[in-house]
Amino acid sequence: MPENPEEKLLVLQLSEDSRKIARLLSNETSIRILKLLDRRSMSAADIADELEVRLNTLKYNLDSLLEAGLIRVRQVKWSRKGREIKVYESVEKVIILLPGKRSPDMSHILAMLRQHNLKSPEGSDVSGIYCEPGI
Repeated sequence: MPENPEEKLLVLQLSEDSRKIARLLSNETSIRILKLLDRRSMSAADIADELEVRLNTLKYNLDSLLEAGLIRVRQVKWSRKGREIKVYESVEKVIILLPGKRSPDMSHILAMLRQHNLKSPEGSDVSGIYCEPGI
């Protein structure tokens, strides 16, 4: 996992990018993938088997999650037949949605997160959406 706190943040202003993230996080298959990958790293075929979804449906969701930066390829393995097998893992991120048009001040955002101590009961970073006016 990244050591730089800014790498664990996804700061979005209201835009097409924020709408894409909102759509992803409202998609049941994407949420199920994120929950699975939070437990352990898995290949696309393993995820498809576990979730009982077709591989092409799963690949669409994996590609969207990769593009959004919510998962990443942890490892690339090779099958006995010489095919590439990607192993995916979740990415710890706090997602912040900023209404308005001003560019975010990352130092202010980091200070706010520390002030509000956004941690889960288990002590890990919370993935969610937090918004404070006037940033």
